[in-house]
Amino acid sequence: LLQWELKFLPLAVGWFEGAKSCTTLSIDEYNYTDYRRRVLEESEEAFQSRILTALYEFVRGVTEKVLERRDELALVAACDDKIAMVEEENMRILNEKKRLREDVEERDRKIAKLEEENKRLRGIVESERKSLED
Repeated sequence: LLQWELKFLPLAVGWFEGAKSCTTLSIDEYNYTDYRRRVLEESEEAFQSRILTALYEFVRGVTEKVLERRDELALVAACDDKIAMVEEENMRILNEKKRLREDVEERDRKIAKLEEENKRLRGIVESERKSLED
């Protein structure tokens, strides 16, 4: 929106340039040029003052919009930083969960190997007991 407001400045200047011819208003009475009556006449200084006042108000309004936009951008930047921190923490947690899952799987493999070894050793012990009993 701000970019469009700035583009309206040349239109406003053009409008005032076109309105300059309207600073004097005459009315023909009875459709005779001899009976012309001047209804409105504005001095060049008064017209220039109105132009400057209007342009000043326009630019001041745009400046306020710029300041509001700057505050909005600062807020968005702060939120973006917080979002980035949360995403980074989330990634760290996901990596930690993956590492823990891999550790559990490794532990389960070791337990399975130890159980097989234990079973094999029990078999050896049992066969030795039987041979000693015979």
